[in-house]
Amino acid sequence: MSLIKGASTIGGASVISQLIGAFTILLMSYRFGMSDVGNYALTFSIVMIGIQITLYGSHLLLPKVDQQDIGKAVVFCLLQSWGISAIYIYIVSYFFSLPFFAIYVLTASYSMMIISEYIFLRNKNFSQLAIQRISVTSVVFLALLVSWKVEYFYYIWAIVHLCLIGYWLYKSLDFNVFSKSDFLPTTQIQFFIKHWNHLSRVGTAEVVANASLQLPTVLINYWFSPLVAGYFAVVNRFCLSPVLILGQSVRNYTFSKWSEDFRNKVFNYAEFKQVRLFLITIALITVAGIYFVYPWLTQHVLGEQWIQSVETSRLMLPYVFAMLAFVPLTVIELIFGTPNYFLRIQCEQLAIVAFAFLIMPLIYKSYTISLLAFTMLTAARYLMIYISINKHALVLRDEGIV
Repeated sequence: MSLIKGASTIGGASVISQLIGAFTILLMSYRFGMSDVGNYALTFSIVMIGIQITLYGSHLLLPKVDQQDIGKAVVFCLLQSWGISAIYIYIVSYFFSLPFFAIYVLTASYSMMIISEYIFLRNKNFSQLAIQRISVTSVVFLALLVSWKVEYFYYIWAIVHLCLIGYWLYKSLDFNVFSKSDFLPTTQIQFFIKHWNHLSRVGTAEVVANASLQLPTVLINYWFSPLVAGYFAVVNRFCLSPVLILGQSVRNYTFSKWSEDFRNKVFNYAEFKQVRLFLITIALITVAGIYFVYPWLTQHVLGEQWIQSVETSRLMLPYVFAMLAFVPLTVIELIFGTPNYFLRIQCEQLAIVAFAFLIMPLIYKSYTISLLAFTMLTAARYLMIYISINKHALVLRDEGIV
């Protein structure tokens, strides 16, 4: 019951967040056009990649470190949020015409949001985490609602989001865990050295994983057009995002629970089987829903400009199934496996993205062929990883944690 309760609390909030996000996309498409939806998706993808580069896996230490190190970990993450974000956005500004200040603040504040989330996960405060997620997506919708020009939207969104996350971070932190020494450069250098293996391996894997997820939007915008990227963004929001959010909800719960198991040197195989069955079931239901419901929705509710996104939704079905049924279980390798193996998983996925959206358009510029190659190769690859993960779970059950 704890699995269902923990995952459903986060998942329920994520569903509400997804609905708010869907209305945001709808409002933007009708108010400014599908091309601006593509530009919004490009901006959001750049921010999401920036988060992982900025934090570089340090946020994953927050549920795992001992209590005496939590203050050092939070300070380390916050320093990264603002320092590395500035360097990242400075580099990005050479390749894209984006509002520099707004994107910088968004990257830093979304990094702070991740810190807050993982502190809530450490404390198993799922209800506060759920409310935070809903409030974050509400801010985006409200910023768009009051923006009379699309250029102003990004600045309003950035400033309000920063204020909101400042509040949630204040709520999530217990300031008694901090000491003056946590803020000293020598302390932070020692913390960095102590966790270098995690940051260099798992941190790199997290960056590569997020790049694999966000780069298709960036590259589709580059190779084809903001309009095509808009259709891809629509499918992401209405078909793929619910899947990723639901999978991430399960992943967040299992990461919190299994991290505690890791500290106690135990592995709950019965719970692993529960999670596996749950993911397969909802993946099948989701794929059927997208195949039958989404075309009807575009035709009867969303309007003419949305109908052209149906083909993209059908091409994405193998990817959708893999991302929900298989991907959340890779958290077992993050906690109980070796950092090198988890990094290899993500590097292989990045190679698929590069092949489908960099190499193939150079050979033959076709959105349909590139997207089909991407979805089929991803599904086949994660199926092999899924088989490997199940074998690893059996070893953990029989031999325990070394």
